[in-house]
Amino acid sequence: MGLFRKNKGTPLKELERYHGKRVSYVVEREGAEENVIGRTGGISVDSEKLVVVCDGHEVFRCSTDGIVCAELMSHNGADIKGRDMTTGKLRHIVVHYANKR
Repeated sequence: MGLFRKNKGTPLKELERYHGKRVSYVVEREGAEENVIGRTGGISVDSEKLVVVCDGHEVFRCSTDGIVCAELMSHNGADIKGRDMTTGKLRHIVVHYANKR
C-alpha cells in the first residue's frame, strides 16, 4: 500500500498530461501569501524540465526530478511544487487552466 511511502516526486508519465495545457493565470504561494505571477500562457513538459510561460515570458522552470504535481479537485488547474532551475529556490505555484470554448 502506498499510504506511508516516501514521496519521490511525480513520475514523468503523469507530468506529460500537463504538456500543451493552456493557462489562464499562475499564482505563486509564499507562506500565507498568493501573488499572481503571470497570465495567458501555456505549460511545456519534456524529459528534463517543466516550463510555464505567460505573456511570452518564462515564469517557472523546474527539473522533473523531485517535482510534485497534482490536479486541483475542480480539474481546472494544477498545484506544482519544485526547485527552480534558475534560482535554486523551492517554489510552489498554482496554475489555472484557460477554458476551451
